[in-house]
Amino acid sequence: MNVKPSTQGSVFIWNLIVALICLAGAFANAAADSFDAGLLWRVERAGVTSSYLFGTMHSDDPGVVKLPKPVQRAFDQAQSVTLEVVLDPQSLLTMTSALLMTDGNKLESLIGRQLYERTLAVMSARGMPELLVANMKPWAVAVILMTPPGNNGVVLDHVLYQEAVAAGKKVHGLETVAEQMGLFDDLSRKDQIALLEDTLENLDNIGQMLDELLVAYLDRDLKRLLELNEASMRDSDPQLAETFNRKVIVERNYRMAERMQSRLREGQQFIAVGALHLAGEEGLLKLLSERGYRLSRIY
Repeated sequence: MNVKPSTQGSVFIWNLIVALICLAGAFANAAADSFDAGLLWRVERAGVTSSYLFGTMHSDDPGVVKLPKPVQRAFDQAQSVTLEVVLDPQSLLTMTSALLMTDGNKLESLIGRQLYERTLAVMSARGMPELLVANMKPWAVAVILMTPPGNNGVVLDHVLYQEAVAAGKKVHGLETVAEQMGLFDDLSRKDQIALLEDTLENLDNIGQMLDELLVAYLDRDLKRLLELNEASMRDSDPQLAETFNRKVIVERNYRMAERMQSRLREGQQFIAVGALHLAGEEGLLKLLSERGYRLSRIY
């Protein structure tokens, strides 16, 4: 894929943040496997019109991008749409800028000639010129390499944004671009380099893992998505993987669960986040059920 230093580069980063996703009382104590499958959930609470929570995959695969009828129906009926971030042109431009170092440093000076040459070879195969790569942050290179090349199409989350705008629906974001980019910028320089090295070491396995994630997503198998995520951590530096998972998935689950409360109180909302954020003991489905919401699997 040919990538220019414009909105296309930012889509890579945003895709990963990604990676590349109830009742009180007795129901809140239900086993976690109640949430093992399903991408579209009705979220209900007494006195408020139902809303919907949808798990996305940051992919342009045709099977992902085409909304199933129950999802399309929930989207069409919603008063407004909430995504992880609002994907307007300014946000995409900000994301693109976050890829690059602006302090005068160059990637080669940070990671050494040998690792730099290896990085150049791999990034060249992705259609990225050295002029661009030379100024990238180590984490930005790693994230791009962990993101599927795609088919030059528009990923699902961006499709939802475009459809919402076209339908005149207000679009909200659960996070800011600065918060999402800060997840990576907050990593120490040492951890950023380790992340890049680890990604290069496991490059041959990443494609297979992404294929397996796609299959699990299309099967609506949240349990399998979690298993694949955990397996990828086992194959990496354990400490770095745990730090990365905590920052990129778990801490954001709690933040998004809190911030979607205002939307849920309004009712008739369509909220879409990466499917990996839905499942698990600290996933959004469990967190919302513990807050007293009733969740029903629709699709």
